[in-house]
Amino acid sequence: MKNILALAVGSLLFLAACAPPGPAVRPDAVDTRQAEIERWLERGDYAEAAQGWLELAEERPDRADSFRVRAAEAWLRAREPDSADLLLEAIDPQRLDRTSRARFELARAELAMLRGDLGMAGWLLAHAGEDLPEGLRERHRQLEERLVQLETQPARQALASLDEAIADGDFEPELALALLIEYPLASLEGIVYEYGHRSDLLPWLDLAVSAREHLLDEQALRPALESWQSRYPMIGYSAEEALLWLAAWRQSYPRPARIDIALPGPNTPLYRAGAALRAGLVSAWLETTPERRPQLHFHYIGSDSDAIVAAWFDAREQGSEMLIGPLDRTQVKALVELPDAGLLPTLLLNLPDDPGILADASGLSALALPPEEEAELAAVRALVDGHERAVVLAQYTSWGERVAQAFVETFELGGGQVLENRIYDPANSDQSFLLREVLEVDASEERAARLQRLINEPIESVAQRRTDVDLIFLAARPDDGRQLRPQLRFFDAGDVPLMSTSHIVAGAPDPGRDRDLDGVVLPISPWFLDNTAAGEIRARVAPRHDHLDNPSLSRLHALGRDAIALVPWLQLMRADEQLYLPGMTGRLTMPDGTVISRDLPFIRIDNGRARPH
Repeated sequence: MKNILALAVGSLLFLAACAPPGPAVRPDAVDTRQAEIERWLERGDYAEAAQGWLELAEERPDRADSFRVRAAEAWLRAREPDSADLLLEAIDPQRLDRTSRARFELARAELAMLRGDLGMAGWLLAHAGEDLPEGLRERHRQLEERLVQLETQPARQALASLDEAIADGDFEPELALALLIEYPLASLEGIVYEYGHRSDLLPWLDLAVSAREHLLDEQALRPALESWQSRYPMIGYSAEEALLWLAAWRQSYPRPARIDIALPGPNTPLYRAGAALRAGLVSAWLETTPERRPQLHFHYIGSDSDAIVAAWFDAREQGSEMLIGPLDRTQVKALVELPDAGLLPTLLLNLPDDPGILADASGLSALALPPEEEAELAAVRALVDGHERAVVLAQYTSWGERVAQAFVETFELGGGQVLENRIYDPANSDQSFLLREVLEVDASEERAARLQRLINEPIESVAQRRTDVDLIFLAARPDDGRQLRPQLRFFDAGDVPLMSTSHIVAGAPDPGRDRDLDGVVLPISPWFLDNTAAGEIRARVAPRHDHLDNPSLSRLHALGRDAIALVPWLQLMRADEQLYLPGMTGRLTMPDGTVISRDLPFIRIDNGRARPH
């Protein structure tokens, strides 16, 4: 019996060995295809991804509706709402699993937003949020944020009027600009997102966005509108016509009829600074067309806080529509703390010691030239350029310490490391002791001396500087800056990138004076660059203003010009953080609704000249 069982088992094993192999285990072809489609989505190939999901739906009928939901999502990202709508209408959500059903509801909510049905979008988002898988919560949050933005959209009524005019057939192209140009850029972009599928509306919405993006920048506005015209060549409206309309709109935009200006009086420490500011204000005023010039009334005030308060009350009583000033920091603080100060719109010309008190200062704006702002810009640019480890050298003054602190805080906040933060005496022309220590040349020399003592034999050695530094930031003025740069080269640090603020140059870079600063990278006002519109103005007016030879007074002249240029647009800029004015002192914006921010071009000193960086 045992022999028979053994024979039977042996036969079975033999047959099993001779049988053909079963199918090999391999990755699911559907999973591989899905991974490929996800890569298309990451690249932005949304239409291709939608087609890929639809092909999967044909190949796998058991999962067809789930793949069609994914295709609808892709069509929405491709800005093809009609294609997405057709797919969603054909899907029975009851046949979907939990994750696909949530995707289905979110897609319907997004489609409702694109159609302008915000009530339905809100209901769908609320319903989807009741049973939301973990992986879709971020998308749900983003859609809720978008819904809030659309619900608070201030341009919706203007859009309705535009839509009605197009439907009635009495539409003129300028109507689109007249209805929409005063709304913030973000609002207009939201409308394009919501109604961009409407071929009758899109060209005019795109026109409004293109115009608003560079509304106050005539040099950038023309190419933007020419680009718009190239996108709609058959629309029957040209970039030149739009430029003419916008120029007329800017000229006719309301501005104050009377402006009062508070400046330091003759017996105050800031009198010369105030005189330079006044020259800039008046120069810009004279360049305004006569019929658009406001009345200017100057108040020359003392240094105490009461002086600016008295000037403020006097301006109000005289029917002023705006106040510009003061320049003194303590007077700025006194005015900000004045109850009801915002009843008279005011453009401050400096910041208080604590800028935080401006946060609730309704009706007040501030335009200033704090050197800390340039140090922060330099730190951001250093991080963008890939620098990670910096040495900071600052002159031993209140100014130097503030500039260094601003750079250090911003650089470290962005992930950079400050290896050394040292001060130097600007009155001392020889900084070799400090540089030997900061660059660790003295440590290298000590190592060589220790080795010589150890072997009791003279050795030849060259001291080496530290190699872990990839940036040196100088909080320096022109005289000490021009002395530091050659000394850094002497200690073999000439190849380490150098950054500073524009204060290291005495105004516009001069090849006869600034060759010792070669290699320094810095932000600088367009006013000091000969190849800019602002620089051309400076060159043109320089023969009439002796104070332009002084860098500090020249900056204040430019500040005065910008103050006058900003006056008509402060309200629009307060409501739109993206609206900018190309000023003498930089690209001006008001991101927080109060303090004017300056974005500056960066240059590199090369043979004493400014080169774009």
